[in-house]
Amino acid sequence: SLITKHFSERLYSIYNVKTKMEKQISKLKDHVIVVGYGRNGSQAVDELLSNQIPVVVIENRSKVIQYMQENPKIIYIDGDATDDNVLHKAGIEKAKALISALASDADNLFVVITAREINPDLLIISRASAIANDKKLKLAGATNVIMPDKVGGQKMAKLVIQPDIHEFVEKILLQRVGDVSLFEISCSEINTNTSKTIGELQIRERTGISILGIKQADGQYILNPSSDTILKEDIMLFVLGNKDQVGLLKSILNG
Repeated sequence: SLITKHFSERLYSIYNVKTKMEKQISKLKDHVIVVGYGRNGSQAVDELLSNQIPVVVIENRSKVIQYMQENPKIIYIDGDATDDNVLHKAGIEKAKALISALASDADNLFVVITAREINPDLLIISRASAIANDKKLKLAGATNVIMPDKVGGQKMAKLVIQPDIHEFVEKILLQRVGDVSLFEISCSEINTNTSKTIGELQIRERTGISILGIKQADGQYILNPSSDTILKEDIMLFVLGNKDQVGLLKSILNG
């Protein structure tokens, strides 16, 4: 019958999509797994894809999956991220990060525990609604915990207190001004035999890039570092520039 034929074609289509997705995921490495394609999850996916970072979304709501299917760039898995097998299918062993953006703090907590157990080196970012759950999620293994509701309130206040500064920072971080953006650059591959200060390397003069701050090995942040700051392999640089300037800076550090 026509109903049976339509049903068979539908099953075949679903099977083909699933097989295609599994093949794509098997080839991925250093990708990001985003759990939940709600408001926060979809924003995270858009930002990652705009930076050419491969993403795998885990979602089990049929209407949301239908919506995702309209975007051919999105690789997804239809499943429950609290299930170990689903995380394995998403390539968690080879992933560099996981963002858990589910609406329920309890579900995020379970995802964090499971993901951390499978991949101890994974960078895990979790959403939280209640302030009390911030500490619980970090104890469970979350690297960072973001509270969208709290951030939203702070943002509204900042727009009253310092509207121009806030708008400037947001354009740099999210919207970008031309091709200029903020980048973080590790000095892990710096030639330690020729370690020099920021001034000796003449970074600003040679690349046009601006060093806004550094993160030291002990986790301490230094804003607007002085020219006599020695760049060592355990330092992370936060710079403002374009991709060509960043590439030039990396060649100078590794030279």
